[in-house]
Amino acid sequence: MRFFTTLLTVLLVLMLLPIGVAAQGVTTSSIYGQITDLDSKEPLIGATVQAVHTPSGTTYGNVTDLEGFFRLPGLRVGGPYTISVTYTGFNPVVQDDIYLALGQAVNFSQALSEGSVSLGEVTVTATRGGVFDSKRTGQETTINEQQIDALPTVNRNISDYARLNPLAKVTEGDGFGISIAGQNNRFNSIYLDGAVNNDAFGLSGSGTNGGQTGVSPISIDAVEQFTVSVAPFDVRQSGFAGGSISAVTRSGTNDFEGSAYYFLRNKGLTRNEGYVNSDRYNFDDIAEFTAKTYGARLGGPIVKDKVFFFVNAELQRDETPQPFNIQNYSGNSTAADIESLRNFVSNTYNYDLGSYDNNTAYLNSDKILAKLDFNLSDVHKLSVRHSYVSAENLEARSSGARSINFINGSEFFISKTNSSAVELNSIFSNNTSNNLTVGLTIVRDDRDPFGADFPTVRINDGNNGEQIEFGAERFSTANLLNQDVLTVKNDFNIYKGRHNILIGANLEFFKAGNLFVRENFGSYQYFGIGDTSAVDQFLLGLPSSQFDRSYSQVDNVTGDDSEAIASLKQTLVGFYIQDEFQVTDRLRLTGGLRADVSIYPNDVPTNAQFNNETAPALEAAGYDLEGALTGQGISSSILFSPRLGFNYDVFGDRTLQMRGGIGIFTSRAPLVWVGGAYNNYGFNIGGVRERGTVAFNPDVNSQFPGDIDLSNPAPSGQIDLFAKNFKLPQTTKINLAVDYQLPGNLILTVEGLYTKFNNYVRYQSLNLDPANQSRLTGSPDNRVYYTSSSSLDRTYTGIYLGTNTDKGYSWNFSAVLQKPFSNGFLGTLGYSYGDSYSLFDGTSSQNSSQWRGYYNPEGRNNDGPVQRSAFAAGHRVFSSASYAMEISKYTKTTISLFMNGDVAQPYTYVVGARNRDLVNDFGFDFNEVAYVPANAGEINLVENRDGVSAAAQYAALNEFIEADDHLSERRGQYAERNGAWGPFKVIFDARILQDFNVPMSNGKTNIFQVSLDIFNLNNLLNKNWGRLNNLGFGTYSLVNLEDISDEGVPTYTVPNEILEGASPDNIWNDNLDDSGLRSSRYTMQLGFRYIFR
Repeated sequence: MRFFTTLLTVLLVLMLLPIGVAAQGVTTSSIYGQITDLDSKEPLIGATVQAVHTPSGTTYGNVTDLEGFFRLPGLRVGGPYTISVTYTGFNPVVQDDIYLALGQAVNFSQALSEGSVSLGEVTVTATRGGVFDSKRTGQETTINEQQIDALPTVNRNISDYARLNPLAKVTEGDGFGISIAGQNNRFNSIYLDGAVNNDAFGLSGSGTNGGQTGVSPISIDAVEQFTVSVAPFDVRQSGFAGGSISAVTRSGTNDFEGSAYYFLRNKGLTRNEGYVNSDRYNFDDIAEFTAKTYGARLGGPIVKDKVFFFVNAELQRDETPQPFNIQNYSGNSTAADIESLRNFVSNTYNYDLGSYDNNTAYLNSDKILAKLDFNLSDVHKLSVRHSYVSAENLEARSSGARSINFINGSEFFISKTNSSAVELNSIFSNNTSNNLTVGLTIVRDDRDPFGADFPTVRINDGNNGEQIEFGAERFSTANLLNQDVLTVKNDFNIYKGRHNILIGANLEFFKAGNLFVRENFGSYQYFGIGDTSAVDQFLLGLPSSQFDRSYSQVDNVTGDDSEAIASLKQTLVGFYIQDEFQVTDRLRLTGGLRADVSIYPNDVPTNAQFNNETAPALEAAGYDLEGALTGQGISSSILFSPRLGFNYDVFGDRTLQMRGGIGIFTSRAPLVWVGGAYNNYGFNIGGVRERGTVAFNPDVNSQFPGDIDLSNPAPSGQIDLFAKNFKLPQTTKINLAVDYQLPGNLILTVEGLYTKFNNYVRYQSLNLDPANQSRLTGSPDNRVYYTSSSSLDRTYTGIYLGTNTDKGYSWNFSAVLQKPFSNGFLGTLGYSYGDSYSLFDGTSSQNSSQWRGYYNPEGRNNDGPVQRSAFAAGHRVFSSASYAMEISKYTKTTISLFMNGDVAQPYTYVVGARNRDLVNDFGFDFNEVAYVPANAGEINLVENRDGVSAAAQYAALNEFIEADDHLSERRGQYAERNGAWGPFKVIFDARILQDFNVPMSNGKTNIFQVSLDIFNLNNLLNKNWGRLNNLGFGTYSLVNLEDISDEGVPTYTVPNEILEGASPDNIWNDNLDDSGLRSSRYTMQLGFRYIFR
């Protein structure tokens, strides 16, 4: 309560400030211009300019200033608008049918004439496009209502439309991750009606609230327009290093208008039959499933011209099959072996593992949105919106070429989000205006294991990372997250002639409560012992190779009932000033300075033992803690973001436009990273890791260790630290673009973007004992490894330090040809290429995993050269087209296509391991880059378990290396992280809309609409087309580690896949994506909609 009392106080103070604070989310459009005398060219002072939003009767008006300039800010997006200019003694100008794109500023400069001129002789050009916009400087894409209605969408998610931006790359995971311009998908900003709608804690790949369930944060039927901004040089827009996605919701008008709809997917609308896709991969039949969406929307007047409402409700009930054919599994176990294992667990421990093939996921979601718009007067407009989204998701584990996953090892997720926004747009005079937005979002997430409580068991089942896993999903055993986000944003503008001066600030308050006790039920790993396989090691009851468990030191309660909840608060404050200067009629400059401050309350829990004993020992070992200690918060620091953008109309007729700019962008960082210091400090979450000593115990309530003294707890578990002066991520962006109007109303845009990291995150593991560091011998591969896994302080399972680095950059190029809507047709054709380089990619929510996932032959604690990021985009071609044909006055047919061609993710050639890690530093297995031998003498191969000689293995390995572009260039060197690219694939989606007009007695026409969406049209046309690939974690084992001698000489074998003739091409063919919506099977969605007016 005290938290929200403080926030309310701050809010009231802000509302009383003499200057405003500026909004970051885009919600409106604007019209501006200069009114002059046609003959004398002199400005007309006091001319009246009025814009009327025809559907709602909403009126916006202003008068020109001493230099003849006017501004109409805060306009509703869309249209049509009627704009009029009047001045005593001069002929008026009136223009109808003007549409405004989200964030667009339309130049409506006019020269009025004296005398009698009919309105029909006045010509004003107006289009729906926002490309030739003098306020546009950096890379951005606007998706309007026409595109939303026409383009294919199978999952009805914002990702379907974000991909219209040439620099966006969409991947499927927990929902859909959107990486923009080669940046981390957690470094985007999501705005809904101007209010922050991010998953601020940072667990969702989509970056949206509830995103871990895969649910869309809003029904597409409630959205009027989207904007995807990558490099806007307007200082109001911040909070991202990748891009900003802003959505504005629909509003009611003076006419009652609504729609009821139903969409269906099922087995009959999906490729079902199994078929042999290659010599090594077989598709299996899919199980019966149904995915249904029901919804309705309604908008209209409460008081004509004054008060309007809009409501939308939608129910989603989706099942998604995940077929698996055991013939595709490359591990050692057969179907009979797996069935025997299942029976053993059932008979011995009375636990049902469930199925491992055809595991069906499901998502149930309810969405409700209500919005009120008030035209308080011609100069004050108020909007109030509330939305509710609930989701229940079974993220069913699916098996693949290297994994057998039983369904009772799945995660079950419940999420509820309430989000409200209030926006007030005001024009105080002809030279001042104001925009105030207040948003409140409350999110409650509960992630649980699916099935009965049972420890996690992972059994190695091959030499190339194959694994059998069952029992509780190990990160869901005690996992709750509560988030409260309050945003206060306001925009105060002063207009003075050619200058538009903005002064403002924004405040964002975050409060999170997180319970996260990973592997709380106990996690057992089996690597095998000598000639005893890992499966037999488990069946015989031998001690596990590795046992991991975290537990509550607050109450030692297992599961979600524990009180070990870490609380974290953060306040982000931004102040800025900006001048938009219309230097000439052709040149517009936008220059501004932004200052952002991140404030963390200094209430981090303290561990005196660590501070007094462990920290000095770490420093004595040579580690620099950069002022980090438990109990010490991150210092507040001011991050400045100067920006300068330009827009130049080369010929003065908006047919050739040059634009661009340079600026610094400050991003939010996922709170989960910094939150580790509140959760993992030694006395909240304890932890153990035992190797070769702990036998399996099925009782989750009596796991090792069982004798925890809560009255006098001993420090334990993991320690997460952050440098005292840790800063938010920050990048410098340089953008340059040309827009050119071609004949036929075609627009060509060529654009380049360069991004340099100023502040990014890097990690070190401080518990590694440098005294154990050595180097491999016996070949040119002399990478760093540790002779012993002993730690500097065995009290803790790990000690991780987060700091900043300025290493890393990316660059992107795009060329897009588009045709705005005309005569029923709209289309876009584009190409882009992007590459990005970093030290740490920040792909995990756990600080320990961030460090473990780093590749460097010189040791993970050392900064190597930047290498390709997992978010690098590579080549991409895309196209969208839609054509509407009115067959008769009663029917209209619309056919739309979307084509996307891009490379699969970049990937890394690594060293596989059977029962030990090559480097022995607690990093991830299969995460050491492989050395690429120049000849047979540079690698120590030994005869494998099947009796294949070292010479025969090298022959196969050499052939594989020669066939790979990356490996063949890296002879005698280490493979580079993400140095190889996956195959280039082109996939077509389609949508067919058939409208049947229904004349009504009131003179209006209702529409009955039938739609068919098709994802992967390629596969519909030919069952062997449309294959999509997924290499899991983006690694492939070039060799397998067998052993390391006491002298540090490693020995290797070559994976069976390579010995059997695998090539760099068919390793992808063996890893086809056969689950989810975006898979190698076509999926169709049948829709029915009734639109009434």
